[in-house]
Amino acid sequence: MHAFWNEYVQRLKDKGEKILASTLETGDPKLEGETVVLELPNDTMRLQLEKDQKPLLAFLKRKLKNTFIEIKVNVNEELETRYAFTPMEKYNKLKEKNPLIEKLRTTFDLDI
Repeated sequence: MHAFWNEYVQRLKDKGEKILASTLETGDPKLEGETVVLELPNDTMRLQLEKDQKPLLAFLKRKLKNTFIEIKVNVNEELETRYAFTPMEKYNKLKEKNPLIEKLRTTFDLDI
């Protein structure tokens, strides 16, 4: 299932549908029986996927030769803290990993 999932993501990238491809790469899909469960960090991503899931579902059903496959999307807002979107969030993530980056920023009077 993961190989087909990744194949679909690559097809999206090739077609220029980078936002949906990025959404599908955000979570790690798990197969629970005949349900593909995907955990996403926010409701916006969930809505995007639910809106565009029909082609994905058709692709998976065809590749897995299983017409009963479903997709279930869960939102886990704790995951959102793992992803940095704005420059300040990215800086804070770097600062968590290496506190000396703040000293570097102040020493050279750098702006974010």
